[in-house]
Amino acid sequence: MRQVYTLLWFFPMKDLLERILSYLPVYIPDLVRIVSGPKRFVAERNRGDEGELIKALTFFGVSLAIFFILQADVTVRGRGFVTDVGIHGTLNLLSVVIFSAIIRIAWKIVGGKAGYRGFLITSLYYVGVLLLGIGIATIFFTGILRLFYPDAYAWFIQYLVAPSLDGALNLDPRLYGGFVVAGTGFLILAVLTSAWGLIGWGAYRELNQLPRSRSYAALFLTLVFFSPVAVGLFIAGW
Repeated sequence: MRQVYTLLWFFPMKDLLERILSYLPVYIPDLVRIVSGPKRFVAERNRGDEGELIKALTFFGVSLAIFFILQADVTVRGRGFVTDVGIHGTLNLLSVVIFSAIIRIAWKIVGGKAGYRGFLITSLYYVGVLLLGIGIATIFFTGILRLFYPDAYAWFIQYLVAPSLDGALNLDPRLYGGFVVAGTGFLILAVLTSAWGLIGWGAYRELNQLPRSRSYAALFLTLVFFSPVAVGLFIAGW
């Protein structure tokens, strides 16, 4: 039975890797450009040309695939790789669609006039990069545990299969050190990723041609409106 599960995991992974490799010649230059200059890159991809939305969806899809591969060993509640990709892939795409609609509403409240398509294209690129950042942070977390704190890593993987508040509260004190070190590494990368996202928020401002004061107001409204949605999507994925 174990060999069957291994094969089911390997073939979807192999298919994902092949698709990613076929897109790398286009994907990597785009990734470098958006990370180094998010506002300029997104402005160039929002000129109304045909195929812009398809390019954004492709970038998001490859980023999402890489994200799943990076955290393939931390699937929740013992779900297999295929099931986990199906559930979280759908939820991630749905979250971008909803997030883009909420951002448009927030900007419209403060006077923005950009259409939904522009917001969606921007969000697909931005969320794609943010997913990569979180994926790298996650593999950094599990990598530290696996290499230097194998007992903590074994507990963590077992906990993901059957998470319980009791188990989390009664963690063996000898495992604390590993989680503190790995958690610190994860937190640093997550903060850097979030900081990049905040810097890139200016692309939405340029899309709407509004001053910074209104941009801050739109950001606040977006966080207020999207927070309950994010909680609901997280619960659905758990």
